Amino acid sequence: MPRLYVVATPIGNLDDLTPRMRWALESASLIAAEDTRVTQKLLTVMGISRPLISNHQHNEEARAPRIIERMIAENIDVAVTCDAGTPGISDPGMELVSAAWQAGIEVIPVSGPSAVITTLSAAGFDAREFAFYGFLPRENGDLRKKLHAIAHGPRVAVAYESPHRIVNLVEQIAREIPGARVCVCCDLTKKFEKIERGLAGTVLERLKANPNVEKGEYCVAIELPEIEEEAPAAQMSPRHMVMDALLEGMSMRDAVKCATQQGASRQDAYAASLEIKRWLESQLEE
Repeated sequence: MPRLYVVATPIGNLDDLTPRMRWALESASLIAAEDTRVTQKLLTVMGISRPLISNHQHNEEARAPRIIERMIAENIDVAVTCDAGTPGISDPGMELVSAAWQAGIEVIPVSGPSAVITTLSAAGFDAREFAFYGFLPRENGDLRKKLHAIAHGPRVAVAYESPHRIVNLVEQIAREIPGARVCVCCDLTKKFEKIERGLAGTVLERLKANPNVEKGEYCVAIELPEIEEEAPAAQMSPRHMVMDALLEGMSMRDAVKCATQQGASRQDAYAASLEIKRWLESQLEE
């Protein structure tokens, strides 16, 4: 019975190649690659010669069944790779793996680098539970909706972002999720790897000061602000939530958002902010 090897490849540093990756690629009669040019360079470095066939996001749905048919007809093993990292994790590979299972073909994962896991390992966030979102929406309106969903999901989230949008992403995080921390990783494992970690607003200023910020590949981990156990949201009034946020240095607008993230309705949080504003104004008049 043919076998399908799902082979992870280095995300930037060739020293991350493993003997098991070599074994899998040498065992395959054919390699289904996201970009045959990229995989050919890797094979050349490893001294391996194997025929390649493209398997990318634009052709995988149609190509996967044909590759499976060929594997069965010729009784050959195939390896699937992406340009960097693990196939099927926001990269091509899922359709081919799914088709292999449906055809009764043995699937053999060959573990290796993943930008998602590498980012989490560098972040120091509590990632016992996290969500991965791939690339986030480009338009700010859609991005804000996605960040709202992230704010109500697991405490840690991971996403990819392009270098031209990374500053805007962190700016939106600082605005939409007050108190969130981020770990922004650029060119992981490469020569000019750079990692920034801290409150989103603080990291934003560092990114803006970096003249090379629009170069490289980014992976971002987001950690939602912690809710104090001794004062659960259900036992706090919207006024208390807003006031606590103000005392932490947030603006009134961000304090209202923070209160809604803790369970208060937007209407109640806004009403509480107006009440606090009136109280502050009365204190100034005195």
